[in-house]
Amino acid sequence: MVAIPSIASADEVNTPQPHNTTDDLKSADKQSIYVPQAIREGKVTEDNDGFEDGSNTNVLADVPMLRAAGYPDVNSYIKSKNFSTASIEYQLKSQFPKFNYRNGYGKPEGIVLHETANNNSTIQNEIDYMSRNWQNAFVHTFVDKSRIIQIHPTDNAVWGAGQYANARFIQFELVRSKTFDDFARSINNYAYYSAYLLTKYNMKVDSAEGDGKGTVWSHNAVTKYLGGTTHTDPIGYFNQYGYNWNSMIALIQEKYNQINNGVIQYDKVIWAYARVKTPNTVIYSKPTGATGATSVGNLSSYSGKQMRLVREAKVGNTISSQISVDGKVIGWVNNASLNIFYKTANESSLSGYRMVKTASQNEGYYMLPVAEPVDKKGTLKDLYNKVLTVDRQVTVDGVVWNRMKNGTAIVGWTKASNLGLTVSTNDIIWAYARVKTANTTIYSGPVDFATAVSVGNLSSYSGKQMRLVRQARVGNTISSQISVNGKVIGWVNNSALNIFYKSANEKAISLKRMVKATSQNEGYYMLPVAEPVDKRGTLKDVYGKELTVDREVTVDGVVWQRMKDGSKLVGWTKASNLGVAASYNKVIWAYSRVKTANTAIYSAPVGSAAATSVGNLSTYSGKQMRLVREAKAGSTVSSQISVNGKVIGWVNNSALNIFYKSANEKAVSLKRMAKATSQSEGYYMLPVAESVDKRGTLKDIYGKELTVDREVTVDGVVWQRMKDGSKLLGWTKASNLGVAPSYNKVIWSYARVKTANTAIYSAPVGSAAATSVGNLSSYSGKQIRLIREAKVGSTISSQISVEGKLIGWVNNSALNVFYKSSMEKIISVKRTVKNTNGVYYQLPVPEPVDRKGTLAAYAGKTLTVDREVTVDGAVWNRMKDGSVIVGWTLASNLKA
Repeated sequence: MVAIPSIASADEVNTPQPHNTTDDLKSADKQSIYVPQAIREGKVTEDNDGFEDGSNTNVLADVPMLRAAGYPDVNSYIKSKNFSTASIEYQLKSQFPKFNYRNGYGKPEGIVLHETANNNSTIQNEIDYMSRNWQNAFVHTFVDKSRIIQIHPTDNAVWGAGQYANARFIQFELVRSKTFDDFARSINNYAYYSAYLLTKYNMKVDSAEGDGKGTVWSHNAVTKYLGGTTHTDPIGYFNQYGYNWNSMIALIQEKYNQINNGVIQYDKVIWAYARVKTPNTVIYSKPTGATGATSVGNLSSYSGKQMRLVREAKVGNTISSQISVDGKVIGWVNNASLNIFYKTANESSLSGYRMVKTASQNEGYYMLPVAEPVDKKGTLKDLYNKVLTVDRQVTVDGVVWNRMKNGTAIVGWTKASNLGLTVSTNDIIWAYARVKTANTTIYSGPVDFATAVSVGNLSSYSGKQMRLVRQARVGNTISSQISVNGKVIGWVNNSALNIFYKSANEKAISLKRMVKATSQNEGYYMLPVAEPVDKRGTLKDVYGKELTVDREVTVDGVVWQRMKDGSKLVGWTKASNLGVAASYNKVIWAYSRVKTANTAIYSAPVGSAAATSVGNLSTYSGKQMRLVREAKAGSTVSSQISVNGKVIGWVNNSALNIFYKSANEKAVSLKRMAKATSQSEGYYMLPVAESVDKRGTLKDIYGKELTVDREVTVDGVVWQRMKDGSKLLGWTKASNLGVAPSYNKVIWSYARVKTANTAIYSAPVGSAAATSVGNLSSYSGKQIRLIREAKVGSTISSQISVEGKLIGWVNNSALNVFYKSSMEKIISVKRTVKNTNGVYYQLPVPEPVDRKGTLAAYAGKTLTVDREVTVDGAVWNRMKDGSVIVGWTLASNLKA
C-alpha cells in the first residue's frame, strides 16, 4: 500500500536508517520533492493519509501449515490454467506532478510491489480515489485479475513508499481479490508487469527482501532497509492465499525469461496495410525473435506492393506482423521495417446517411479501406438507390474512405467521393403553404438528394393552397413534399414557400364547446384550412353534443379549434362556429315545483351554444317535476326536467323551487318492518309520492325484516329508504314502518305454559308486523317446542310449535323453559344398547312428534355419547354411530 513518510528535517531526510545498505539520496535541496505535498504542508501524516495501510507486524508471521494447505500452489495453478496476461492500458492523470528519479529522467533503480489493503474495492475505484487524493500519495500503475492500468509515466518518480523509495523506484499496486482463482489471475498479471518493467529498463530480477539490495522490492523491504515508511505489504496479503515472496520472485523470473528468451508475449489478429520501408529485411516463419523462427524470404521481394497485415505479435521488446500479399500469407516481419499506412486505430466514428452517386456505380467497395483487388467485395451498382449508413471514416494516403452499412449488415469500404448526401431527416408534417418564389424547380425527391430529378415548376401552383406532407433535410437544405387537391406533386425547397399554417403554431387548450345552432351547415376539416379535399363533414353531424376543444391555432388571422367527441378526434372548425358548452353535466336525483312560471324551457343547458327554446315553465305550474340532470354553462346552473316520466327540457334553477335533492339525505342504520296497517301504502324510487316513480305497495314486503339506510324530510314528512338484504327496494314514509327485531335466530328448546292468559302473535312480540293469533291458555299442560328467538326493544319472545305445528310468537316471560341447548355438556364415552325397547328422539324430550325410533336398530353396536343433559330430573345422552348423529335417549337405556 502507498505510504506517506513521516515529517523529517533536511538532515534526517538525507540519512537512511543505520542498517540501510543502499546509498543516500542526492543533496538535501533536491530531495524534498520526494515527500508528498500534503506532508510538506503539514496537512496529513502517514497514519491519517486516507489510504489503508499494511503496517501491522502480525501480517509478517509465518502462515500456519493448515491454512496454507487450504489452497493450491499459486504458481503451479497459473501454469495449469495457462492464463494469458492483460494488455497494458493507460489512464494518465494530468494533475499528478512530474519529477525525475534521483538519477534522472527515465532512470529507475528497481520496482516496489504494493497491494491496496482494501477488500471491498475495484481497480477503477482505487484509481479514482487516488486521482482525487494525489497530494497524499500516488503510484504508477494498478493491477488486478484482468487489467493493468498505468496512471503515471514510469520515466517519472511517484509518492508511494516514503521519500527514499520514491527517489529510486517504479511503484505499482495489486488490487485485492475475493477468490483464489481471481488472486492467481492477478498474481499472473502482477508478475508479468514486473518482468515487463525490468526488461524495459534493462534490469535483472534481483530480490531485495533478504539483504536490502536488488531491483525487486516489497513495501516491507523498503520499511526494513530504507525507512521513511512503516508499511509491510504485500507480504500479509500473500499469506492469506498461502503465497510468499520467494514464489513471487520465481514467477517474475519465469515471466522475465519468457520475455527475453523468445517466448511470444501476445499474438493477436489485426487489420492493417503497409508498404516496405527497409527492403533488406528477413521474413520469418514465426514472430520475429520467437523460439524456432526461421527465415522464409526477404522483404525486398515485395517492394512497391501493398501488404495486408494479418496478425501482430510481441517477443521481448520486438513487435512484428504477419504479412499477406495478393491474398497469400507470406510470413513475419519486424514492424520497424514496415511503413504502415493504414490501421484500424486511425479510424474515427461517423454517423450519417449516404447514397451511391449515379456516376460512381462502377466504382468498387472493399473489405478494408485500401483498393486491393483481392479485398474487393463488389461494385457500388449493387447498392445504388439504397440508403446506406456510414459508421467509420479514415484517411489513407490522403484519400478519405467511408465504411458503409446496409441496415445492420456491414457492406464494406469505399472512397467517400463515391457517395452523395442522403436524407438526414424525413418526417411526416402537418402544414399548408402558398407559392412564394414561382420559378422554382419541383423534384422527385428531397432537394439536393443524390438521385432527385426535376419533375415540374412551382409556378404551376401559384394562388393555390398546397398541403405539405413530408419534410426532409439533405445537408443544410430543408424541403417539403407538396400535395395539391389531394395529389402528391413533388419536393420543393422551403425557401420558395410561404408556410401559413404548421402544427408547431398550435397551442394546447382544454375547453367545453357546442356547435351553434346557426353554424350547423359549416364544415369541419382534417386540418385548420378550408380545403375541400380535407373536408370531413358539416357541424350538423355533431350538433347538440358536448365537445372538447384540445388545440387552437390562428391561420390567416382566423382562429380555428380542434374538436373531440369523447376520446374520438372530430376535426378542425373555425372557433366562431362554436359556443359555450356546459362545464359539467351530471345525473342528479331531485324534485321541484314551478317558482317563476313565465320562464323559457330550452333544448340544451341554459346558456349553452345549442340551447333553443322548446316551451314555457308555466305549462307545469302545480306539478311535481323530476330533475334528471344538472349542468353549468358559464355562471348559469340549469336542470333537465321530466314530468310524468317524460323529459321536457332545461330550465334555469333560479325558476325552480327544489323541495327534494339527494344532498339533503342522511345515512342511518335501522331495522324496520312494514306496519300491518300500512300494507296498502306505496314505496317509490325517490322520496316523493309521484305515481310514475311508484315501485309497489308495502304488502309486497310485509312481514320481512328490512334495513333502513337513508332518511330525508320532504315537505315536512320523513321518508326512509328500505333494503331487503342487499337489494334496494325504494322509499316510503317513515310512518309506514315500525320496529323490527334486533335479532331473530334459530334455537333448540322446550317449554311449558307459565302464564296462561298470554297473547300469541304472528311476528316477534313488539314488532311492527305483530298481530294477535291466539292465547297461550290453549296449550296449558303441553310440551311446547321453541323454534326461533327474537328481540324487539327489550322484549324477548320465541316462536312456538306444538305437536309439529307452528303456532306463533310468545313473550318468553310467559314460558317455563325446561330444556335449552345451552344446558348440555360435552362428553366423550362409549356405550352399547341396554334396553332395545328404549326410544330415541330428535331432542332430549319424549315428545311423540320428535320420536325417531327404538334402540333395537343399534343392538350390539358400540355408540359414542358426545353430549349429556338433565331434563326434568332425567339424564339424557346424545348418541353418534361413527360420525352420524343418531339422536337422544335416556342414559338408563345405555350401558358402559
